[in-house]
Amino acid sequence: MKKIITNAALKIDSQFINEALPLAIETRNQILLEEGCENFILMRKTDEPNILVIFAVYTSKQTYDWHLEQHYVKSFFAFLNGKLTDAPEVTYLEEI
Repeated sequence: MKKIITNAALKIDSQFINEALPLAIETRNQILLEEGCENFILMRKTDEPNILVIFAVYTSKQTYDWHLEQHYVKSFFAFLNGKLTDAPEVTYLEEI
């Protein structure tokens, strides 16, 4: 099975970052419990602390698709609606 590896940058409006951080951390903690999640690292840029960066590895497309359907993931993205300054930048990667 081919792993799904993502790197995502979320540019959050500065007035919402303090509200977004605890929710992002809580969501990450739930994602780390998912059976198909091998790694999920939540970071922020040191020079632009309003930009959250997520690096994640899922065991397969099936587990990644299942992940996207979970209520806590959908709730986090619903919270971000209208609070991002740009569209999320998502890069899909492959291991070599």
